[in-house]
Amino acid sequence: TFFAKAGHFSLRYKEHKMTEKTKQKIGYNVVGYLLVLPFLISLTIFTIYPLLMALADSFFLDYNPLKPHDWSKFGFGNYIKAFTDETFWNSIKVTLIYSAVIIPFTVIVSFFMSYALSKKHKGIKVYRALYYLPCVIPGIVSAIVYKYLYSYTDYGFFNLVFAKLGLPKSDFFESRSQAVALISYMSLSIWTLGGSMPFWIAGFKSVPQECVEAATIDGCKGFRMIWSIIIPMMGGYIFFQVLNTVIGVLQTGQGVLTISPQGGFDGKNLNFYGLYIYNQTQGIYGFNLGYASALSYLLFVVIGLLSIAMFQRNKKIY
Repeated sequence: TFFAKAGHFSLRYKEHKMTEKTKQKIGYNVVGYLLVLPFLISLTIFTIYPLLMALADSFFLDYNPLKPHDWSKFGFGNYIKAFTDETFWNSIKVTLIYSAVIIPFTVIVSFFMSYALSKKHKGIKVYRALYYLPCVIPGIVSAIVYKYLYSYTDYGFFNLVFAKLGLPKSDFFESRSQAVALISYMSLSIWTLGGSMPFWIAGFKSVPQECVEAATIDGCKGFRMIWSIIIPMMGGYIFFQVLNTVIGVLQTGQGVLTISPQGGFDGKNLNFYGLYIYNQTQGIYGFNLGYASALSYLLFVVIGLLSIAMFQRNKKIY
């Protein structure tokens, strides 16, 4: 009957009626969403939206943001242009040569220097501060300092030293020799080796002292201790550092932009991939935001695939 159905509905409503605890939980969730709302809005406006717009722009050949989109040029023209552009392949070559040297050098040297600074010695905190201090200086400022140190003019520090030793001057970054230009630029990486020191020291502190003491009793010390005990137990730290170094080095461009905006002699010797992308938007190669977006997404895909490959290769670590 009607009254029976109404009574049944009333019972079911009471069973499903929200408890006070449920109301509090919903209230907490609403407060949480309100607190993260400013971040979500900024993430959408300044990250997600530009990423989507850049992806769309990458399909418009010769796209200039000051002009409306030309739908007759929509397609894969920018990507085809990249693979047929000699300067594009030169920038990849320069970046790969630089990466092949800097990635292992940075990881290995910073590892051992940080290991030495992780020990307890008199005045060790002072040495740690001095080692880390260059990383506090902005990269652009460091690049300007290096530009004057390596300057070909009479006030260039290294050329002054060469003159005192009776050696000929060097163009360094602007040298006709790509090897000289790259080695000169690689020397800048020494300036920022201390940036990973806090990370490495945290890893060294995480190694169980029981294992170190047991290995010491068994006669394990020096490099053997590092190779057999420290490194195996810091697999996660090493993997993370290598991954971040790879991602950072492949995007090299900020420092060389200050030192040699054209990319070294004839625009080739120091024409890193990151610099090549930047110059597409600054008029050096033409104001072509569509092509720059396509180049950026190619780099994004390469870094993504490398990251996935590294995670797949190191599943046991993480």
